[in-house]
Amino acid sequence: MTFNKAFLTSMMYFMATFSSWGAYYNTIKVDGYMIGLNKNNQGVVDVHSDTSNVSASCKIKNWNGKYHLGAGIISLTSDKVGVIVAGSNMFLKTKELEACNNKFVNLYSVDYLEQKLSTIVDVNFDKKLILALVPIDAQSGAHQAIISSFDGKKNVISGKGFWNPRVKDVNISDDTFSVTDDFYIGKISTNGMYVAPNDLDCSVNSFPGVWDVAKKMKVVFPSDKDNSVVESKCQELFSGSKTLNELGGMLLPNKS
Repeated sequence: MTFNKAFLTSMMYFMATFSSWGAYYNTIKVDGYMIGLNKNNQGVVDVHSDTSNVSASCKIKNWNGKYHLGAGIISLTSDKVGVIVAGSNMFLKTKELEACNNKFVNLYSVDYLEQKLSTIVDVNFDKKLILALVPIDAQSGAHQAIISSFDGKKNVISGKGFWNPRVKDVNISDDTFSVTDDFYIGKISTNGMYVAPNDLDCSVNSFPGVWDVAKKMKVVFPSDKDNSVVESKCQELFSGSKTLNELGGMLLPNKS
């Protein structure tokens, strides 16, 4: 099955509705603060901390009414620097939220490859990297990934499962992966060295799997046959607690 990229614009409607991406108006926790968009007042974010004795409702200065299509969903970036606002492709800064004190906070944006076609899933501000997903087929939830530097003009990683603007048709059954309830499951490692566009899976047959960003190669642990061991090592690698060499992993050549 193939899909012509000319139809991507119409697919963005389905992306914007967030109709099947988990609970609406969620909250995130960072540095002891609970943060969430206000259910009753658009463009207002609630910040609460028992330990700091803080309870604030802060107006988002540059809020746009169309952002309500994100259904109140927010996601903390893996480095805990930003809070992504679904439906906007923009983010709030956690330190500004923690200090907002019933005043104003700003939404920020970063230019990156194909930002009008894709949705930001994670950001690493130290390494200036963005993980974004491009919707390919709304009915099946099929997507492709973009790994872009800030102001980037190309996808850092190429191959199956990764967006290539030069490809006119996408083979949905072979070159995409599904995104279901947890749209923000894809992450960049805290140290910015690795990226998992979807599930954090370092098994040999994983797709798209975990990738070394600098070397543009897939991470695997072929000598480990126990799935729980592979999963544990994958988590250690992604957290930065151990290196690939220490864990006995290897990188697979990119066959793209």
